[in-house]
Amino acid sequence: MRTPLLLSLLAACLLAACSQETPDERAASMLREARYALHHHLWNEARDTIFSLRRNCPTAIEARKQAILLLDSIEMNAAADSLSLVTGEEWKRLNVKKQFYERKLQEDLKKK
Repeated sequence: MRTPLLLSLLAACLLAACSQETPDERAASMLREARYALHHHLWNEARDTIFSLRRNCPTAIEARKQAILLLDSIEMNAAADSLSLVTGEEWKRLNVKKQFYERKLQEDLKKK
């Protein structure tokens, strides 16, 4: 009974060792996941993926730069999506937030 379990664990360890991703590859994969989540309006999942990229791939500089722009897009789209659900003062607050991220995204794209 223990032998199949040990063999399974050994096989999993060998597969993990053979398929080591570089930080850049791992970060690129995480960016794809975040873009997928953004496309499907999964704002929290998209944010969490970006935060995970920042935490787990500190040396993937180009991916981190792209993640900054992507996070701005996530925040802008989340605010725009929320605008349709609220009224009054809350609408004004979210509209200001949306406009902020639109301007920030434009400025970041100019610097790129």
